[in-house]
Amino acid sequence: MTESLKAGIYYLDRKLRGFAHPDALLTGVETRSSAPCRIPRDENLQSSIRGIYPVGEGAGHAGGIVSSAVDGIKIAEAILTS
Repeated sequence: MTESLKAGIYYLDRKLRGFAHPDALLTGVETRSSAPCRIPRDENLQSSIRGIYPVGEGAGHAGGIVSSAVDGIKIAEAILTS
């Protein structure tokens, strides 16, 4: 999964210069679909890859724009308190 994500970020950087900026902490894209599965999170809301916080519909943790926003707030709070 990590290698696929890395390859995808560099691929998008060729189309959108700066997408893979070396100072970026997190890069996310908006998709128009919900995930058919849920990416597991631990008690700190991180995935099994340290520093990756699955959030919203695409990660299977929300069911719409409002619940995705609330999930995003929960993740932001988790990051700020870690």
